Amino acid sequence: MRTFMAIRTNTKVENQVAKIQDFLKNNGFFGSWPRKENAHLTLFFFGEIEEQKISVVEGLMNIVVSPFKPFSMKVSGIGLFPQKGLPRVVWMKCDGSEVLDLYKDLNFELKKHGFSFEERFTPHLTVGRLKGIPKNWDEIIFNIAYEPLDFECDAVELFSSTLTHNGSVYSSIHKSIFGG
Repeated sequence: MRTFMAIRTNTKVENQVAKIQDFLKNNGFFGSWPRKENAHLTLFFFGEIEEQKISVVEGLMNIVVSPFKPFSMKVSGIGLFPQKGLPRVVWMKCDGSEVLDLYKDLNFELKKHGFSFEERFTPHLTVGRLKGIPKNWDEIIFNIAYEPLDFECDAVELFSSTLTHNGSVYSSIHKSIFGG
């Protein structure tokens, strides 16, 4: 099963993702654009994992997430991957020290069970994966501005991701709530 672990956003953030996508499309950018209702902050992308490993991940999520208290994430600004050269991914920046602590604790436990992820984590919301860009791409992207937004984080979810010709379909298969 193709899976990832993430934190959901809210309607205001989803709507802002859609506005930025429309702005980029209207200014000559081509690519794949996640549906606004799929907006999320990915913690870990597992890809295809076996069914028995899913239950291991769910157990680790419950243990690690339980001591965390709900926190707020601030969304402001635009970022790019890679940071140098032509961009392949446009994203919205997320700030919050709590999510860095959460990532570190989850990553530590996941490594004990054979999963391998980077130590460095850049909290972000993917706006689009670019396949074509206009010549003045940098001027357009760096002029994107929006009012900072917040969303509350009170749980971490494990999602299955099914690829279809209409884009990815996400289904929550496990939810670990902060504070138990």
